[in-house]
Amino acid sequence: MLRHSAQPMFNVLCRDVDRQFSFYQSILGWDEVKEASSPIYRVLAGAGIQLAFNGWKAYDLLSLADRKQSEQADFPISTMFTLVVNRPEFVNDVFRLVPELGGRIVKGPFATYYGHWQLVFCDPENNIARVTSTTLPEGVQPSVVNFD
Repeated sequence: MLRHSAQPMFNVLCRDVDRQFSFYQSILGWDEVKEASSPIYRVLAGAGIQLAFNGWKAYDLLSLADRKQSEQADFPISTMFTLVVNRPEFVNDVFRLVPELGGRIVKGPFATYYGHWQLVFCDPENNIARVTSTTLPEGVQPSVVNFD
C-alpha cells in the first residue's frame, strides 16, 4: 500500500515557471526544493505537500502536446486547487497580496454555507485557486444557500 510512502504533489503546467513559482512562494512562504529545479521545473514544499510548476516543454516531454492549453488569455477551467488553512486572517492576507503579485481576485473573502472563510483567485496565468479557512472570523455567520 502506498499511502505511507507517497507525498502529495500538485503540478501546474504554466507558461512562465519563475513567475508562477514566485507568486505562490510569496503567498505560502514555502521553501524551494532546489535539487528538483531545472529551467522548466520548480517545486515548493510545505505542510507535507509539494506544489510544482512545469513549463510548456513538459507537454512534449510527457506526451501531452495534444492537450496543451491555448495561448489565449482565458481558457476553460479544468482544475482548481485549494489551500486549507486554520486562520481566517490568512485568507484576508492573501486577498491583499494576490493583486500585488499579478493575480486577480474572483470572489471573496466570503463566508461559505459550510462555515469556511474563503477566497477564490486567479494566479498570473489565470489558473483558479482557493484559500479557505476552516473557521469564520468572529461575528461572521455561514451563508445560506437554497439547494432546491
